[in-house]
Amino acid sequence: MSTDETRIEVGEAATDGGVPIRLTGEIDQARTDQFREALELAVGETTTIVRIDARHVRLLDSTSLGLLLFFARKLQERGGYLELRYATPTVRRTLAVASLGRSLRLVDEASKDPAELR
Repeated sequence: MSTDETRIEVGEAATDGGVPIRLTGEIDQARTDQFREALELAVGETTTIVRIDARHVRLLDSTSLGLLLFFARKLQERGGYLELRYATPTVRRTLAVASLGRSLRLVDEASKDPAELR
């Protein structure tokens, strides 16, 4: 997959205030600035929940993992959380190796997530 097929999109806040981000492709060093800007926009000044749809992510590099951890901690300080949804096996392995599974909420399609039912 080329970087031309990589997309980072921030959506509108849901009724519970959670802000969605959809990632597609390879989220690597070439996309660091774009990914940081998307996370900053989503987190803003008052957001407590950010939901990242990672079902189409082929790669999250160490810089991207660092950004996820930084913004997850920022949300935790507000009493919120960063949720990574539908992560591919490759992304889950990367999170496990980096020991980030405890810092993020992981949601897969098999779960009965109330936000999915709205």
